[in-house]
Formats: sequence, C-alpha cells, structure tokens
Amino acid sequence: MSDDKTIRFYDQQSEAYRKLAEGFENSRLIRLMQDLPAGAHVLDLGCGPGHDSAQLARAGFKVTAMDASREMLREAALCAGVTTRHASFDMLDDVAAFDAVWANFSLLHAPKAEFPAHLAAIHRALRPGGVLVFSLKTGSGEGRDRLDRFYSYYEVEELTGLLEAAGFRVTEIEHGHVTGMAGSEEAFVTVTAHA
Repeated sequence: MSDDKTIRFYDQQSEAYRKLAEGFENSRLIRLMQDLPAGAHVLDLGCGPGHDSAQLARAGFKVTAMDASREMLREAALCAGVTTRHASFDMLDDVAAFDAVWANFSLLHAPKAEFPAHLAAIHRALRPGGVLVFSLKTGSGEGRDRLDRFYSYYEVEELTGLLEAAGFRVTEIEHGHVTGMAGSEEAFVTVTAHA
C-alpha cells in the first residue's frame, strides 16, 4: 500500500491532478476499450481523480474506481456511472469480478516487498482470461521523489518474472517517457498481461 506521506500528497493535490488530466486521451486506454466486450467490468486501480474511470464509463463499461486517497475519490465520485471504493492495494479481495484491471501509474507507489501479493490479488480479482494493463516508471530500487512521494522502480525483466510467478501471461510491453508533477522526464513502461 502507499505510505501516509504519499497519500497525503494526493489528498492535497486532487484538484490539480484533475485539471492536469482534462483533455488528455491515453492511447493505451483507448486500445483497451476497443478490445473489451461491451459492458465489461473494469477496475481502475489507483484511479486518482477519475479521468480514466469517466472515459471508461462514457464508453459503456461498468467501472469500479479504487484509490487510497479520499480526496482523489471525491473527484472520481463526480464522474457519472462510476462506483468508487476507498481502499489501498492490500485491501483488494474480489474474486473473478473484473474483465480488466487498469492501473495507470499507481502500482509504482507500492513497496517492492508487497508487489507480488498485489499481483496475486489482481490475478484473483480478474475473470479467467481477464487483462491487466499498468504503467510504471523504469529503473531500480525504491525511494522518494522531490515531492516526497514513495516510488518503486522496475526493469522489464524483473516485471516479467513477477507477473509470470503470479500466473499472468505477458502479451505486450510498451516504452515511453513522461513528465509528471515533479517536473522531470522519466522513462516508463506499460505492460499488458492476461490472467
């Protein structure tokens, strides 16, 4: 789960994140929506202010938006058709409930020691053949950024091994660069894996 300092940061910056996301279209999310069956149930894990959740709901999907930040969830709750759940990663206990889990730059806040358990919980929460799509920053180790948020960094080979150990089949890996709230450009990877 994210630490208290990281959650506090997101509580304080929920409106700024909502404004940052306005007008942004995530091409990987659009592809996910094209691949899902009509009416699929999607978990937006670490949903932030709910921009992606809203986009999924507008496309006709059943959406559960989950986040550890109460203020982020207040923003997400304003999105029509989105059900919100205040919970940290370690509280995910659904079984075969979702067709897809979308975790856009959220799992990177979990300590590495907890990551295998989170992947196992996501695998249980997905229906057979369900898809997990997540993005995180690449690198090694753990630490805090200049905004005092906790991050875990992974190399692709490390991620692939962890996913396979949790029962996933990795089907796509995409690389990119992103500039976030901290203002520095960093490399990231988006991974698609099936249960």
